[in-house]
Amino acid sequence: MSEYASFCHSPLLKRHPGPPLIDTQFIFWKDGDFGLCFEEIFILSLSYSLLSLVSALYAGLYRSRNRRQRPSLGLLARGILVTILGINSITKLVSSFWLIPSLSYSLFLSQSLSVLAWIIHSLSLFVLSFSPTHTGLGPLPLNLTWGLTLLSTILRFRSVVHYLNHGSTLPSYLSSSVIQITTYIEFGVQVVYVFLLFVPAGKHRSSHTPLLGSTQFRQGEDEEEILDDGDELLVTSHGIQEYGSVRPHPTLRRFRLPDASEDRANPLSLLSFWWVQPLMKRGSLGLLRRPQDLPLMPKALWTSTVRERFQRIFNPDRGGARADTELYSLKSMDRLSVSHSSQPSLAAAAHNTAPNNTDLPPPPPPHRQMSLVRALNWSFGLHYYPLGIMKLVNDVIGFGGPLLLHQLVAFMENRTEPMSHGYYYALGLFLSTLLTAVLNAHFTYQVNKVCIKIRGSLVTEIFRKSLSVSTVGMGEYSTGQVVNHMSTDVDRIVNFCPSFHQFWSLPFQISVSLYLLYRQVGLAFIAGVVFCILLIPVNRWLAKKIGELSTKMMTQKDNRVKLMTEILTGIRVIKFYAWEKNFADKVNNIRSSELKSLAGRKYLDALCVYFWATTPVLISIMTFSTYVALGHKLTAAKVFTSLALFNMLISPLNAFPWVLNGLVEAWVSVKRVQEFLRLPEIDPSSYYLAAGAYPESLSSEERDAVSISNASFSWRREEERGDTFTEWSLKNIDISIKRGSFVGVTGKVGSGKSSLLSAITAEMRKIRGKIYVSDLVEGFGLSSQESWIQYATVKENILFGLPYDPDRYAAVVYACALEEDLKSLPAGDQTEVGENGVTLSGGQKARLALARAVYQDKDVYLLDDPLAAVDAHVASHLYTHCITGLLKNKTRILCTHHIRFLQETDCVIVLSNGGISLTGAPATVLPLIEGNEFRPRKLSGSHKQVTERPAAEVIKEEDESMTDGVLVKEEEMEEGVVKVGVYWSYWVSVGLVLAPAVLLSLFLMQASRNVSDWWLSFWISHTRKDERHNLTSLLESAPISTNSQPHLSFYLGIYGGLAAANTLFTLLRAFLYAYGGLEAARVLHKKLLSAILGAPVWFFDINPIGRIVNRFSSDLYAIDDSLPFILNILLAQLFGLMGTLIITCYGLPWFLVLLVPLAIIYYYIQKYYRRTSRELKRLSTVTLSPVYAHFQETLTGLTTIRALRATKRFMKENETKLDMSQRANYGSYAVAQWLSIRLQMLGVAMVGGVAFIAVLEHHFAGSVDPGLVGLAISYALSVTNLLSGVVTSFTETEKEMVSVERAMQYIRGAPVERNNDNNNSPPIDWPTRGVIEFQRVVLKYREGLAPALKGISINIRSAEKVGVVGRTGAGKSSLFQALFRMIDPLESGAILIDAINISTVSLDRLR
Repeated sequence: MSEYASFCHSPLLKRHPGPPLIDTQFIFWKDGDFGLCFEEIFILSLSYSLLSLVSALYAGLYRSRNRRQRPSLGLLARGILVTILGINSITKLVSSFWLIPSLSYSLFLSQSLSVLAWIIHSLSLFVLSFSPTHTGLGPLPLNLTWGLTLLSTILRFRSVVHYLNHGSTLPSYLSSSVIQITTYIEFGVQVVYVFLLFVPAGKHRSSHTPLLGSTQFRQGEDEEEILDDGDELLVTSHGIQEYGSVRPHPTLRRFRLPDASEDRANPLSLLSFWWVQPLMKRGSLGLLRRPQDLPLMPKALWTSTVRERFQRIFNPDRGGARADTELYSLKSMDRLSVSHSSQPSLAAAAHNTAPNNTDLPPPPPPHRQMSLVRALNWSFGLHYYPLGIMKLVNDVIGFGGPLLLHQLVAFMENRTEPMSHGYYYALGLFLSTLLTAVLNAHFTYQVNKVCIKIRGSLVTEIFRKSLSVSTVGMGEYSTGQVVNHMSTDVDRIVNFCPSFHQFWSLPFQISVSLYLLYRQVGLAFIAGVVFCILLIPVNRWLAKKIGELSTKMMTQKDNRVKLMTEILTGIRVIKFYAWEKNFADKVNNIRSSELKSLAGRKYLDALCVYFWATTPVLISIMTFSTYVALGHKLTAAKVFTSLALFNMLISPLNAFPWVLNGLVEAWVSVKRVQEFLRLPEIDPSSYYLAAGAYPESLSSEERDAVSISNASFSWRREEERGDTFTEWSLKNIDISIKRGSFVGVTGKVGSGKSSLLSAITAEMRKIRGKIYVSDLVEGFGLSSQESWIQYATVKENILFGLPYDPDRYAAVVYACALEEDLKSLPAGDQTEVGENGVTLSGGQKARLALARAVYQDKDVYLLDDPLAAVDAHVASHLYTHCITGLLKNKTRILCTHHIRFLQETDCVIVLSNGGISLTGAPATVLPLIEGNEFRPRKLSGSHKQVTERPAAEVIKEEDESMTDGVLVKEEEMEEGVVKVGVYWSYWVSVGLVLAPAVLLSLFLMQASRNVSDWWLSFWISHTRKDERHNLTSLLESAPISTNSQPHLSFYLGIYGGLAAANTLFTLLRAFLYAYGGLEAARVLHKKLLSAILGAPVWFFDINPIGRIVNRFSSDLYAIDDSLPFILNILLAQLFGLMGTLIITCYGLPWFLVLLVPLAIIYYYIQKYYRRTSRELKRLSTVTLSPVYAHFQETLTGLTTIRALRATKRFMKENETKLDMSQRANYGSYAVAQWLSIRLQMLGVAMVGGVAFIAVLEHHFAGSVDPGLVGLAISYALSVTNLLSGVVTSFTETEKEMVSVERAMQYIRGAPVERNNDNNNSPPIDWPTRGVIEFQRVVLKYREGLAPALKGISINIRSAEKVGVVGRTGAGKSSLFQALFRMIDPLESGAILIDAINISTVSLDRLR
């Protein structure tokens, strides 16, 4: 400490001789107070430095203010108080120069830093008072660092009072009256500052009054959904929207969001998480049933807020206060104009014609985009990194427990120490555990809030990127892979938040623990350190291998999810061909490889757990053995202080490998996501030619609508090899299409017709040439060959986000021949269609997609063979009333094989092998086309005359599978506790023998550890008895025992044997548990896959693909990894808690008096919490499914969405659904810390109770065994974390069990096709003739629906060719549904093939 001493007495300013008025020695504690030099350097200077740093960060971050924004009165008032503190500090500093003869460096440093801190802090408060996201209390890190200055002010105030009482014995500069007065002023102003925190602060208000009130929750049937839109909100009266639904814009009204409960809470409520109580009460009453019941988030956590903040950093040219997500906006077109021409005419023209778009610059060049990690740091680092201060303070206070334990046990051993010291030590234990509990809860909660921010920013950025990358750019990514980026990869990156602070905190805790152990046992500690050092390279190798296996497993998971998505998309084809077993084998093969990688990970994890779980035990045996071997004597104070330190080592040592794994997995996911986010985006400025290329003399009407000049296009990416001229999809294209013209494009299959339309919409890669489109901002009316239909009602599909215009809507429905279809649907245009229109016929989907394009009222229409999927008379209707009728004044490009529809075109383009072979007027080009090349063949042979029945009598087909228009019901959500049957299902999946073996190994591991600690207590107690016996014998001149060495060997031998048994049981437990988790994952996936592939077709009509894929991705990932992980923690902590309570009660039996009431409170708190937590987890799962489903649907329809210029609306829908999911997570995090702080208070009561009971017994009984007291308190110190850990891990296990519950819903609840595997199978050569007979067949798709087939009787002879004709909905497809037993059983009747009833034939044989 000599360096500090010189710093204390070195005079900075010494005008005349005389002793310095501050300590000349660096003293930590003297005469009941801190040494003044220590106080100046390590308390005052440190607290003021931290306040200066954090205040400067916030002052710099919010240096821009909104002049129209009213300031926060609370922050302004505190800013004025801090200004007074700054003036007071300046006065103190000046007075010190004039009044103190010898001013030391330490005094000058602390006072100068106080001046600087108060000036910067006042500046930050004034700036924050105008910030819209920080009102009332202000940022938590800023308040925490201010709290440190409050503590230092209290200590300095105490020092002044102490001097007044003991002035003669303490040399100090505090004798100056000016110093005393300024200290009093500082203390008084700080007290007023504290009171201001408890006064409700003025909020930022706009000129209008909130219409939603200020309640946190909205109730009733007419609840209004809140959609954030910057500072205002869009509120609809429809409640939460299912994914894919589109509400007309005129129904939206603007409201202001009420403040979240957290923003309205006072400091005491924030400190105790009392503001969460309304949510807890709502959950306990069973009122958390719908997503609308979830709590509101603070504005700083809104998805729109974090998205804007992140994009300003990650994409600086795209971000902003109102960042646009539309690819083709006005400003991007202005950029296009500037880049290609100096003429300003295009910008003006675009502004005149563009409908309601906001500005968006083109995508930044790749070299301008910063790395993902750096962008996250810049965006959220200011909130995240200052939390390390809280973590550091928490860790430091946490070491007060073992140190005070040492003092308390030493007090028990020393009967001459004053009794008051024992009560001081007990009070210190109580306060240290109390502060640790509070800091730990708030640290965890703030980290979780950062997790919400990162998740919101990454999901929205991945969604935006998907909308901005062309089809060529997305070629290497499947839908499953991109969804995995949004789900699994984002989750792993989010998990980095708690892992990073643990990454530096855990080594710090380990280092301090080891240092304190050195102080206790001296050089004997080296034995344990050497063992720890030897484990470092082992764990490094394990972490590396785990990272490699994680990368490999994620790739296999991507492939499996991709294959499952393909299977579910084509499930009808698979069912028709009875390919279920083949595809199940494919999935199982990939799953086997995935499980192999998972097994490698789990076994390596088990090895990590073994090493780190046994390390404290091995360190203790090595340390104590070495200590005794060196000739030292073990005392209760040393042993149980060391034991408490060993217990403190367990948590960081066990957690460190998981932290390393989390960091490695997060880094892998960061690289995967960053690679996707660096895909080149569609750049209109480089793809399209600007309007300035045309002479100004030409009006906009005289310019071409579409013009392509000597251009070539490819479906391959630029970096792919082999992309030569011969392999280009389109070569040397030259076309000019005037406004309002009708152009026909024809050619062979694969000639490039669809590619030409994709080239116009920028979905291909342009290799050379020029392309011009008149109005890129408005977009195209695209009707693609493969119709993309949203999972919504028919009306919502047609409107596609536009307002409802009755006249226009009716004209579109008639022109697209949808009137008869709407009449046949059960709820008309309010009928929901299946995913991608799965419940509609091909013709209905084509006409619905055409109607959507026509209703958008674009100037240019790209029609990719919309007539191919409809009947001849319907095609004529579409051509007459739509293409040449309603769209007659539009620019139309029609790709078709039907030559007869090209007669009325203005120009015909014939494509061949990717190039234009003919072009010109129809009269010139059409005669040159070979007659048989494109025309469909004429029907030959005789045909019977048929009579068409009236439309009213037409039998409705499979689109009648719903009666109220709602095809897809809300996702099933269980209520109440997770049923015992779910746990039993997981138990059975682990194995009826393996599961009990795991529990037995856990019991043996914990028992051996507790017994080894008890043996230490026994050893110490008997050693003290032997010493007293020898002392008595010496006084009585009796012979002294000389068998101490045999006693030592005896105690050490048993202690070593117990330690060896513990390591063996730990190894057994780790590997048995890993194997059990793998077995459960394998069995549950096998059952789930079998249930899904064995379900009938109608099951997939009412369950969207996203909902089923969610089971195979997120839920299965939880079963594979998350559930075993948290269940492992639960079992370890549960057995640890039981062992702790048993040992504590054994050491201090009076503790049972305190334990009984605390146990009752503990039971009711956890029960109260679990009700709310369960429902929040279920709501989290239910609100997450729409996010994935909407994303998958968007990925399927990217081409249509971009062509119709709807990317901004889809981004807003994604944000809305994500916000609802984030609200569920936010509620879960809040209630988790509500529980944590209450359970930790119970732990604090237990620690304090044990300490005071020990002191009271020592005071009044005088016969307390220090060994048992030390053992009891050392265990009680860990009970705080164990109490909250057991409930938290149990609740988290229950949450993860919801994934098993959801899987079991399909395993047990999914319908199963009737297979009829029996002994009455048909002959091996069946069928021999192929005679099919329908005998009065009546078919219903589901119970309660009208029959789709009514008494059909048909007899089809062998080798007969039969055609089936009828209008849409007549029952054509239903005949095949019945023949292939897709709908089984029949309502009545029978179907025979070669005189054998097909209902008796197995499905595999039949199909």
